[in-house]
Amino acid sequence: MKTKKKILTIFSIIGFLILAVSLSAFNVTPNLDEGYMPQPKWKNLKVLPQDITKDSLDNLMKGYTVALGVKCNYCHMPSKTDPTKLDFADDGKIEKEIARGMITMADDINEKYFKPYFPDPKPDQVYVVACIMCHRGAPNPEKYLSQMHMAYKTYNPDRDNRKEKEMEERQKQ
Repeated sequence: MKTKKKILTIFSIIGFLILAVSLSAFNVTPNLDEGYMPQPKWKNLKVLPQDITKDSLDNLMKGYTVALGVKCNYCHMPSKTDPTKLDFADDGKIEKEIARGMITMADDINEKYFKPYFPDPKPDQVYVVACIMCHRGAPNPEKYLSQMHMAYKTYNPDRDNRKEKEMEERQKQ
């Protein structure tokens, strides 16, 4: 009997210790998820939507850096207070204004030439034409695009050119 009481007492003490440690692990003051960041109010978005989320904006900007083969400082100015950081709202670089024009151009092309042909219900935004199509990892695609004529086959009478002949006949009509 005494042995059973001792064993019961030891297990009771161990159980109370486990319970005490378990309860002390819980924090009574609730903390917000440390990874959550409230939506910032954007200071200088002129082309992109004001309600864009931070993660969507970050992913979009990462896509631009890949498409142009550049880093963020290609378009964004260093901060005046801390030159090791970038001032994303500053419009000091012409490249940022050019990027805005290019974003608008791609959006307009998608809206005018591709969205009308999407099945209903039509999406709010269509992404068919994107920066990477022309830039291909180069900030200025002029050299690449000037060589485009070499990428296409030229007329060769020895090859099967029925399609070209048919198109010529249609144009004559």
